[in-house]
Amino acid sequence: MAVRRTYYRDRWNEKKVWEVVKLVGGYYLRQYISGQQVGRGMKTSKKFIKSIGVFEFEEVGGIAG
Repeated sequence: MAVRRTYYRDRWNEKKVWEVVKLVGGYYLRQYISGQQVGRGMKTSKKFIKSIGVFEFEEVGGIAG
């Protein structure tokens, strides 16, 4: 089972990166600001991630500090 991680740079705060991890039963969403994880992250659905607009952000290669 491979886990797919995708990173998106926030449109309004260039220091913030969203990590979307595709799991078997849904998605896991984490926020990073200046390379540091903020909070614990949350298990969620694709519908919720789409509703907050994360999929519309620029896709980046990873987390840069």
